[in-house]
Amino acid sequence: MFCTKCGFQVPDGSATCTNCGAPLTAPEAPAVPTPVAPAPEAAPVAPAPAQAPVVQTLPVAAPAASAASNIDMNFGAFMKDLFSNPVDAVTSRAKAPFWVLGVICAGVFAVLQFILALIDFEYKTAQWGFYYLLTEIFAFAGLALFTMLFTSVFKIKKLDFLSSVSLAGLAYCFMAPARLIAFINTKIYNAIDINFFSISSIFTSVATLFVVICLYDFAINNKDAAKGKVNAFLFTICTMAGYYLTDLFFSWMFTKMFFS
Repeated sequence: MFCTKCGFQVPDGSATCTNCGAPLTAPEAPAVPTPVAPAPEAAPVAPAPAQAPVVQTLPVAAPAASAASNIDMNFGAFMKDLFSNPVDAVTSRAKAPFWVLGVICAGVFAVLQFILALIDFEYKTAQWGFYYLLTEIFAFAGLALFTMLFTSVFKIKKLDFLSSVSLAGLAYCFMAPARLIAFINTKIYNAIDINFFSISSIFTSVATLFVVICLYDFAINNKDAAKGKVNAFLFTICTMAGYYLTDLFFSWMFTKMFFS
């Protein structure tokens, strides 16, 4: 090795130069590179599944309720109200959802007329049954039609036809019981041969009077107080007049059809 100061050659491993006395350092061994372990290969990454395209849908409005789904068939509630407040039970249901109940009340009366005519020995023919059935059906239709018409004429609360059927039909609720009681009463009087005033006509008259009261009550509660009573009275009279004219017309027509 050589002295780094004077360049004199000295034996390897000498601490000082024998020529100039300068301290010597052993030559550094060449750096041996440290082996580096190869980095582990990364595991292949599976591609993420492609997401399905998001389709934005507009909110769909719920379908409108059909007329059939709005029908109120709670006959029990009607009967309960009928015994607590008969007139209000009818007039408060002068709405389209109650038209089936109205048809049932009127239909029971028409069918009862048909049955009583068949079992009444005075008639002796089924034609009388159909005569009464058809006459009552058309008379009731006339009552509902005139109810709808005259609510507009006299500026009462305007009703559509189904609401008129509800009002007129439910007002018929006592017609069938009154007719049945009158029929039984007449048969009893005829059987015991009593020459006394029969109360059969009273039952039918009371049932008809109930229809009148219902029409008047509906009109008076759906009209301003200034002209309410007059218009309600005229509405009731005209509607009942139209009903009886319809009844007379179809009674005459079916008499010609069945008995001419």
